[in-house]
Amino acid sequence: MDEIKVLSFAKINLSIDVGAVSDDGYHPVDMVMQQLSFHDDVDLRYVSNHDGTRGNIDVKVKTNRYYLPTDNRNLAFKAARLMADRYGNKIDSGTVRIDIKKRIPVAAGLAGGSGNGAAVIHGLNVLWELGLDLTKVCLLCAELGSDVPFSALGQAKANYNFPRSVRKDPKAASCARATGRGTELEPVEGIRKPVVIAKPSISVSTKEVYRGIDDCDIVSRPDNDKLVADLAAHSESAYDNFINVLEVYTLDHYPEVARLKDIMNGTGAEKVLMSGSGPTVFAVYNDMKAAMSACDKLRDKGYEAYWTKTIK
Repeated sequence: MDEIKVLSFAKINLSIDVGAVSDDGYHPVDMVMQQLSFHDDVDLRYVSNHDGTRGNIDVKVKTNRYYLPTDNRNLAFKAARLMADRYGNKIDSGTVRIDIKKRIPVAAGLAGGSGNGAAVIHGLNVLWELGLDLTKVCLLCAELGSDVPFSALGQAKANYNFPRSVRKDPKAASCARATGRGTELEPVEGIRKPVVIAKPSISVSTKEVYRGIDDCDIVSRPDNDKLVADLAAHSESAYDNFINVLEVYTLDHYPEVARLKDIMNGTGAEKVLMSGSGPTVFAVYNDMKAAMSACDKLRDKGYEAYWTKTIK
């Protein structure tokens, strides 16, 4: 095989709790992440030079979004370079060609870039016949960023052109509890619901939010133990712990996000919550027609909005 298409899925956070910043400058987190069916397409090809040499590997990235970088600022590019540096001595010299069809909004708290990075790790594992198991894939992904390993778990669950050993690994999951830096993952039961994701036409700095949260008075935190138990029991009370403490900072400092959340709360959703550090807000519905109707109304108001569903 010299070509593979990887579906790179968006994620939402069903909960996020954040601890005090540690000596290494990182905030420990405890959160539950859920994969959506909404996805980018990441097409990978490996073109050998056929010159008898090994390890001389070039990386070329292109995308349908003109404003996206295609160099080392792009996680897909970084992932290919990581794989080339780690395993290139086993591979005939050539070029990794990555073509990303973006659908997931950029810098939106949906792990779009993280998913693209994970897709390249998975894809080159297949193209280069490296035989890496899912644990090793996730360790590589953790070198790229905190959301990348979860993206790898979800992709393993839902990309049916991956090796059976990866797809059927017990860690392959569309929902997981993440702790530590977000890279310590435990698969958990997820939800199967229609979802609308929407964002205002602004960006929110994740670094700013995590810096600012230290000075915020957080009154309500998720009980993630109870959330995981309620998800396993398919209990509607799981919504009680759909809590994102980062909202305390973002909704206060970015009124556009607070306004969007208020609008979405008026659409008949079961639950409305900000994903990640924002600015994307998601709403969970019991009925897909209701989700589609809400999505149309949000678009009419000028928001970038999509209807989709969770993957279980």
